[in-house]
Amino acid sequence: MNSMFRMHQPLLLSPQEGVFAHRTFKTSIIEKTADRLLVSVPYYNGKVVLLPRNTPVKVEIPLKQVFFSEISKKTAFGEYQCLELALPYQLLKKDKLKTPRIITVTSGKGGAGKSTLLINLAIALSQQGLRVCIVDCDLGTSNIDVLLNLHARYTIQDVIEGKKNIFDILLEGPCKTVIAPGSSGFPPLTSISEAQAQKVINSLGKLEPYTDIILLDTGPGVSNNVMFFNQLVDEIITVTTPEPHCITDTYAALKVLVDLKNVPFLWLVINKTEGQEEANSVAARIMSAAERFLSLNIKYLGHVTEDKHVSQSVRRLTPCLLRFPNSEASRCYKEIAEKFSITKQQVTPAKNHFRRLKKILPIS
Repeated sequence: MNSMFRMHQPLLLSPQEGVFAHRTFKTSIIEKTADRLLVSVPYYNGKVVLLPRNTPVKVEIPLKQVFFSEISKKTAFGEYQCLELALPYQLLKKDKLKTPRIITVTSGKGGAGKSTLLINLAIALSQQGLRVCIVDCDLGTSNIDVLLNLHARYTIQDVIEGKKNIFDILLEGPCKTVIAPGSSGFPPLTSISEAQAQKVINSLGKLEPYTDIILLDTGPGVSNNVMFFNQLVDEIITVTTPEPHCITDTYAALKVLVDLKNVPFLWLVINKTEGQEEANSVAARIMSAAERFLSLNIKYLGHVTEDKHVSQSVRRLTPCLLRFPNSEASRCYKEIAEKFSITKQQVTPAKNHFRRLKKILPIS
């Protein structure tokens, strides 16, 4: 059993919805399986607390760890009546040698071009032989499926609501990428809870055998929707432009990141630049301020030159890297991917990846 989880170790359990929402109950660990935690059924005033299946809960191990989960089912273990909780995927990853890198692509302000950058980066990585999944987590205003001219029947909303699993919603994207589309125009998803964000990450963990890199497109700014995902991933790519107001918003977003329970590895991309000299200057200013005033170590990933071919490809619903492979912007995307990618020895060929996925997924 993982040293974090011991038999009869006390836990605090707080349901996030329902009649017992945000009340805290004492319970204890009965058993830990590969990806589940069995805890004793809590009591309140001498009576069993009835918590329905799929209830999101906050779990606290005193002085050690706080995470969000959901109740999978009520079960028995020997003489004990137990609740089965899903363990967070980010904790499960720590005991494994090879797992997919989960990365958010975010920006301090809308209009920085993060979605376009993400799509072209994903294609460049796939062209290198990596198995890439794109997840649209810009909830309420998602557009990855639109930019790729795809038609989504099911979305991340269905996963969050428990109507579908992650395999049910996947679409085949360009260049052997796999797409998990988001929802657009649905008020319930304009604001999600930390437990719901954790549910998405846990669902993505099921793609572990089939992916090398999972790229999450978040909304712009510093809303809870964005920050909940940012604190649950391995890395963050922050996208900005040389415009003063965009730089200011990027720094504001970095200040919010400092307060996260977990600050992932940070990358910086300067988009829509006049050239490398301007990009290097902007990057140096941001990284210097972040290190001096926020104690954040950010690595510069590269830049993308302002290029008319990018907007032309967006209007034609085709990624720039495929529509205009010899353009200046495409060259920049390839350079960023080269710096970002893992070594070929760690890669399963993309065609095998898709052959395996097609056996179990509803992909035509």
